[in-house]
Amino acid sequence: MDLLLGGTYGMILLLVSLVIGLVASIISYLEFKHSIGSPLCRPGSKVDCIRVHSLPQAWILGFHLAQISPVYFTLLLVLALASIVLGSTLALKTLAFITLECSLLIPYMIYLMIAYARAVCLYCLTMHASILITSILTYRAILV
Repeated sequence: MDLLLGGTYGMILLLVSLVIGLVASIISYLEFKHSIGSPLCRPGSKVDCIRVHSLPQAWILGFHLAQISPVYFTLLLVLALASIVLGSTLALKTLAFITLECSLLIPYMIYLMIAYARAVCLYCLTMHASILITSILTYRAILV
């Protein structure tokens, strides 16, 4: 699996990063659905997930990003597992392409949090980090 940066360690980091992203996306979804704070995201503070979730830009085709993100990270995890377990180059290239495209949106999403919501969502930032790590680890698959 020479297309994956870091070899075996890269593979482990990839899986851990995607699992963390999936967990963060599920917690983010639960906060969105129930509009409750958590110890990490408190309403009215600078770390306010609910305020970030209320941004109009968080909706795409009638779905909130908090609803889409668990599905997205599940797909990424399935692609990563397919590339590792089955040795599927197509799965790795698809994973690399999807995360590269989404990593291009991360600066805009962070800008929206800071400029418009005037708060950050730690779960969103965790998902952004997971996407960036995955994109960095898999970029070589796009080049081949």
